[in-house]
Amino acid sequence: MASGKRKIVAAVDDSEVSAYAFTWGLQNLVRPDDHVVAITVAPFVGADVATADMVGEYTVSMTLSPAESEAAQKQVTESSKALISKYLKQCANANISCEGEVVKGEPGSWIVDEANRVRADMVLVGSHAYGLIKRTLLGSISDFVLHNASCTVVIVRQPPEALKEHDPLSSAGLPRKIVIAVDDSKEAVQAFSWALENFCRPSDKVVLYHVHNPVTVPVTALGTGEFGVEDVYIAPGNDVEEEVKASNDSQLLVERFMKEVPKEISCEGMVVTGLTEAKVCEGLVTLKADAVVIGTQDRSVLSRTFLGSVSDYLAHHSPCPLVVVKSTSKSE
Repeated sequence: MASGKRKIVAAVDDSEVSAYAFTWGLQNLVRPDDHVVAITVAPFVGADVATADMVGEYTVSMTLSPAESEAAQKQVTESSKALISKYLKQCANANISCEGEVVKGEPGSWIVDEANRVRADMVLVGSHAYGLIKRTLLGSISDFVLHNASCTVVIVRQPPEALKEHDPLSSAGLPRKIVIAVDDSKEAVQAFSWALENFCRPSDKVVLYHVHNPVTVPVTALGTGEFGVEDVYIAPGNDVEEEVKASNDSQLLVERFMKEVPKEISCEGMVVTGLTEAKVCEGLVTLKADAVVIGTQDRSVLSRTFLGSVSDYLAHHSPCPLVVVKSTSKSE
């Protein structure tokens, strides 16, 4: 297991989702010797634009006199400081080293910049369960952080429909079920190693989850390209023996990962067949997973548009907290 003080930047606002994400982080992610940097972004008066993830931001009318604007800005700043104080107190009650910051500007950029400034090991952010249209209109801080942060990103959603089945907060202090998505890419290997060193506990049950894709379709139609998934494709005319071999290779792949899991951690492997995004989400629901860990490749916007992104999909559909380990992140 990794040792030493890690720095975790936690983006917070005054929403219920943010409070849920922060509490989950303290219970599941933060270790006693870690240092938490809680950051909230207060909007400039008269320039406030709502965002999909920080809907609790303090909205202020844009039709204020200079005196009213100054008073409103002071109120926003004081409210933001009070919010940070609440989260710092939560850390102090858990005996966690912490500091807080109130900044003004565009939330996504500030969170990423702050993570870079303090050389964060992780960024924790809550995410609202909005549909695609609303995310497009309002923007999404978690999307921005996921695509631009250079360290591991942890996205915690609170979708009511998933909580009816299993609330990850209910596993506090209990054995957790951690799903680690694996394939034969270096990104998957790094995510696997990161999870064992930085996230998994001896009491956890680890499920090594691999999706086998035997269907003959163009790569662009699969919407994959993450983990970084090295999917198995069966060309037209190949016989059943080739498919059996590919399936066996998938089983052997999972077995190789299982051999690397410490003996004190309970582990099982699963190989399922289908489209990656749908099968991962389906598995998380069936398993009642407490978290899922995946690796990701740094891709341009154009590449994500054509190849799709499993991490993007899970960021908006995962029924449990999502840990995305960047290929360039530190594993201290």
